[in-house]
Amino acid sequence: MTSPLTQLGALAALQHDAAMAELARHNRALQILEHRISGLRQRRHTCPPAGSEDAVPLTLTSGHYDRWQRWVDQELTKLNAELACARARRDPLVQAARLAFGRNSATETLIRKEKQAMREKAQKRLEQSILQDQLAKNPLSF
Repeated sequence: MTSPLTQLGALAALQHDAAMAELARHNRALQILEHRISGLRQRRHTCPPAGSEDAVPLTLTSGHYDRWQRWVDQELTKLNAELACARARRDPLVQAARLAFGRNSATETLIRKEKQAMREKAQKRLEQSILQDQLAKNPLSF
């Protein structure tokens, strides 16, 4: 059977790992959104390739390119809104990770102190038993 402090330490470690995993997952989602936005921004103003050097691209004259640019603008607006919401949701996750880290550190410190106290008690018991054995063997020595 483990001590309650050890069980508390295990629970704090699990909560810390869960909070850090959630924060890492959220950060990865932010990176994906930022990458998608960056990719669309780079492709937004690229002109479609022309068939020959003198010819005007068919997509420019038919209006497809304008329609595509409007779609890109709408998609960028939507992705930027998602990114803003995701960044707003990140703050509570960071706070939860900080809190879990603090709890985990505190319980680790308490466990370390408890183990040190147990070692010191065992050392004192050993010294007392050695002293008792020496006194039992030679009762006249002080």
